[in-house]
Amino acid sequence: MKEQQAEAAALRNAVAKGEYIRKDEVVSELQRFFTTLKRSMVGYSRKVAMEVAPFVEPDLVRVIEQNITDTTNTVLLQLSVRGVYHAKKGKK
Repeated sequence: MKEQQAEAAALRNAVAKGEYIRKDEVVSELQRFFTTLKRSMVGYSRKVAMEVAPFVEPDLVRVIEQNITDTTNTVLLQLSVRGVYHAKKGKK
């Protein structure tokens, strides 16, 4: 009993020192972060395609953009899955 009381007191002290934060605050911040991350990642395939467009054929630009988009979507899917992500085998 004394051990549990000591642990509870240590936790209260850590909270008072600001070493712990509320779960809802963490969830809110992470949601904002991942929303921003997703928007940034989804948009960069178009930017890369426009950068390489003057140097390659238009068909290749579309292929490059699609490959980047597919890879980005796979990465975002990996981030959204709880536990271990098992990627599906791609077409070759």
